[in-house]
Amino acid sequence: MVHGFYTLASGMLTQDRVLETAGNNLANSETNGFKADRIASKTFGSMVVQRLDGQATPIGTVTMMAAADREEPDFSQGTLRKTGRALDFALAGDGFFAVQTAGGVLYTRRGGFKLDAQGYLSLPGAGRVLGRDGAPIFLGTDDVTCDRRGNLLAAGRPAGSLGVFRFGGNAQVQDAGEGFYRGAGAQPAAAPDVRGGYLEDSNTDDAKELTDAIAAQRSLQSCAQALKLYDAALDKTTTQLGKV
Repeated sequence: MVHGFYTLASGMLTQDRVLETAGNNLANSETNGFKADRIASKTFGSMVVQRLDGQATPIGTVTMMAAADREEPDFSQGTLRKTGRALDFALAGDGFFAVQTAGGVLYTRRGGFKLDAQGYLSLPGAGRVLGRDGAPIFLGTDDVTCDRRGNLLAAGRPAGSLGVFRFGGNAQVQDAGEGFYRGAGAQPAAAPDVRGGYLEDSNTDDAKELTDAIAAQRSLQSCAQALKLYDAALDKTTTQLGKV
């Protein structure tokens, strides 16, 4: 019976995580370049063994619990929406823009850029956008054009190239929150596909997130009711044993 407590408790924790993730995805459904997160689950025993990095040997193969292991971003392409604004940029296919923030270089698909007070291309509230050479991009004007490879012209003069960086695999990319990612080993893309005057919409599927949230909420309620029954049964058992 105690196993039932553990199973229900782990189920509640997992569904609570699903609810939290769905809420965050829905909250960012209007954030350009945002990638929805997905919950990856494992049996509790498998997760413990993995985290011990081979320093433990499991006894038996049966486990009564599943747990939320991690959140994995869904990097599928969002819809490219034409804005006509000179400092809006979107990426078709793989890749990230690089932004020099106070906490180091972060990578993002958010392409709603502006000029800062010194005339550098920047992402508001984050930092300066980096070029293919890893240096901040100075424009000095919003009279900007961009070709499909990210090469920039500012008032007709060459102004460098937008940095579009790729990783060996998305598993190397770690979520840093608010549509930003960090990771080691980023390399400039050889043939990026940059769309000037466009933004990439969030790839959040609102209907799916709402469905997942409703299902998780119902599962939480069912687990809570079942836990009450288990508690009542244990209380009765303890009372009866006390009379023996």
